[in-house]
Amino acid sequence: MIEKNNYFCTNANCKMYGLRNQGNIVKAGTYGKGEKQKQILKCKVCNQRFSETKNTIFFNSNYSPTTIRQIIGCVAEGNGVRSTARILELDKNAVNNVILKAGNHCEIILADLLKSLYLEECQLDELWAFVRKKNSIRRRSGKGIRANLDMDSVRSK
Repeated sequence: MIEKNNYFCTNANCKMYGLRNQGNIVKAGTYGKGEKQKQILKCKVCNQRFSETKNTIFFNSNYSPTTIRQIIGCVAEGNGVRSTARILELDKNAVNNVILKAGNHCEIILADLLKSLYLEECQLDELWAFVRKKNSIRRRSGKGIRANLDMDSVRSK
């Protein structure tokens, strides 16, 4: 059973668009059969109907949520597209499409979540380690730190 409070109206013209826990979302039926059956939800304000998977990476997908989670899990562990396809016995293009769709979805969510952050402190350990290692390699090779930098990028700073 789905929790209606986790959903919001997907109609950008609705005054309740993007707002959760407002009591405006009701169940409006189902579609599909068996394990692929999905809940249809409806906004009481604008009467827009939408799938429970709308605005997720699972929407309009040919793969089950479990398979999509496995793909993302494999890639997150450092596997490449081809090795993930071999492990899960899927087509590499299908794996690539799921990864691209997940990446686009993450970009949209993070753009919304990371607005107007006022940070007093930020930790960049991994970035610093990368820069330090790259600089030490350049020093050993006899090249200066700016040896490989594009002059346009240096001037813009």
